[in-house]
Amino acid sequence: MPPQSAQHNPPETAAPTPKLLSFEFIAICAISVLAFCNISIFYGFYSYLTELGIPPAWRGPLLALEPLTALIMRPFLGRYLSLKNTVQFMRVGMGLATVSLLCYPLATTIPTLACVRVLHGMGFVTVVSGLMGSLMAFLPRKQSAQGFGLFSVTILLPYAIMPPFVEVLLPHIANHGIAYALAAPLMLPAFLLLVPLGARIRALAATLPQSHLERPGWDEVRQAVRSAGVLLLVGANFFLVAAHSIVFFFMRDFAAAIGTANPGAFFTYANVSTIAVRVLGGNILDRVDKGRTLLITAIGLGLLVPLFAHAGGPGVLLGMAALYGIGMAMTMPLVNASMFSISPPRLRAYNANLLMTAVDAGFFVGPFLGGAIMAGELGHGVLFGVGGALMLASGLCVRPVARIMRGAESQG
Repeated sequence: MPPQSAQHNPPETAAPTPKLLSFEFIAICAISVLAFCNISIFYGFYSYLTELGIPPAWRGPLLALEPLTALIMRPFLGRYLSLKNTVQFMRVGMGLATVSLLCYPLATTIPTLACVRVLHGMGFVTVVSGLMGSLMAFLPRKQSAQGFGLFSVTILLPYAIMPPFVEVLLPHIANHGIAYALAAPLMLPAFLLLVPLGARIRALAATLPQSHLERPGWDEVRQAVRSAGVLLLVGANFFLVAAHSIVFFFMRDFAAAIGTANPGAFFTYANVSTIAVRVLGGNILDRVDKGRTLLITAIGLGLLVPLFAHAGGPGVLLGMAALYGIGMAMTMPLVNASMFSISPPRLRAYNANLLMTAVDAGFFVGPFLGGAIMAGELGHGVLFGVGGALMLASGLCVRPVARIMRGAESQG
């Protein structure tokens, strides 16, 4: 069922087809790498809260507070985002994120940690909203899955590099809070990249019809939210990210418990596998049946995640990490490319941010559930079992998507 608003975008108003590997795309990817470096270092935040003596019942909520802030803010931000103000969004968000990173060493109590997590969430959601708005303008439709795959590499690369780097750094600094503050200078090159990117965005905006530059109206927003395809993809992304956040936030303690010398190595193995698949096989993702591939991959991940609890040793766990990375390499680009395909041009940035709202919700629910499971001393078997069930729920959401996408693409 194609969105009806697509009928109001006649061919003569279509934007020029951009190249995938343009300066703008590369600059957006570089900013994304730097922005996600300040999130990927929080893989050990649960352990840090334990070291600070934060009661177990508060650790999950404090983990979840940053994505909860993003979840609340993103729909509001998305309504006011347009191509013309994406750089302003990123500039403000980077400033807030920088301040929050510098405040982490000073926050050692529940109230101060809560304030810093809220500030961090405000900054990060604003940066990513601007990034997604810019990306939608420079992504070629026929290479959308490949483009999302390459863009997602910029999200994953920090997760492959920063956790093991922080593990090496920790013996030489006082605690994780200092490590978080040391990530703040990474925002400086991101600020500098906004200067040429802003000029390119203004040049593109001058060539587009006014209808492509206006913010979507509330009627269009309501129509987008009611669309079956949009709702299914948002649901799939929510369950996928909720499962992934459980793995991300709680794997460090489990890997250390079974004798892994560097617990951050799990993320290196997983993300190197993901990056390799997306770089070497990214163009294939534009040719496969997206709905069917998503379903098969989600089922595979749903079976794999519960097996983490039965790894038994570091070697087996790291092998599973590589398989997990391959599965994640397929899912997120295909969800984003599917949303891109069923969305009319005026709503692509808004719908992309709806998917990011699902990411925020997933990163809120996952840690909250995980924290409750661990506080209840139910163990990693239950924890990863819940993660697997969430992966399977994602598969159920994407099952009808293939038919909806075929209908949308036959109209456009």
